[in-house]
Amino acid sequence: MKKILFTLLVLPFISCTGITNPNYEKNLATAKKIFVLHGEENLEAQLALLSDDMTMEPAAYGMGTLNKEAFGDLIKGYHVAFDEISFEANVWLPGTDNEGNLDGSVRTYGTWTGVNVASGKKLNLKSYHFFNFNEAGLIQQQGDFFDATGMMNATGDKKLVVAELKIKAGKQDAFFALMANESYGLKATRNYKGCNSLVSTFNEESNTLLVISDWDSYEEYAAYLTWRTEEDTELVDLMKPLLIGGMKGLRTVYPNSMYTVY
Repeated sequence: MKKILFTLLVLPFISCTGITNPNYEKNLATAKKIFVLHGEENLEAQLALLSDDMTMEPAAYGMGTLNKEAFGDLIKGYHVAFDEISFEANVWLPGTDNEGNLDGSVRTYGTWTGVNVASGKKLNLKSYHFFNFNEAGLIQQQGDFFDATGMMNATGDKKLVVAELKIKAGKQDAFFALMANESYGLKATRNYKGCNSLVSTFNEESNTLLVISDWDSYEEYAAYLTWRTEEDTELVDLMKPLLIGGMKGLRTVYPNSMYTVY
């Protein structure tokens, strides 16, 4: 009797572990194929695997949800930026819906490798991806999870500009107000053509502001300087009385080379 009861309890468990969604194997093949096509830089074939109403959750911070067209632009950017790009999966997993039911979706953890075209630096990036499918077997939703900013910092060819601004005693609040101005402050610098990023930090002991920006090229930065000093001079004019020695209180260091992440 004990053997019969044990068999009745174990058989359902064994049968449940073998359950799969009937669409999983087909969808798995599609997910694997899109990675292969990415390595071949075959954008047209990649887009053919996506539904027209697909949405994509990119890894880049603050980028927001993308539609199919924007997803295509993103993928094209990767094709341009990297050579020999390849994804090696550590594991492929079936996904579930919100109730835990296998729904034919695909998940994977793995590692991207490749070479940044501009810098020649090698890529080695761990990532997670999910793919949800519609009834026609096309990808309807995709999500990528990895450190996109860290990837570009580690492999990119940055053109850094470091600006040091020595502020007069007691004038820092007025100076920060200038930098925060929407129309002509540091946001205007960040939004200028060719500026990829901009950060600032303030040292209270020396009353000095450091502004570090990254540009597509130093030619783009030179164009920005011309705009600031010859075309739209409002910020420069307002800064002068707040800096030690006027514009002599501004020191800019560029070009820089041998950008390295340790």
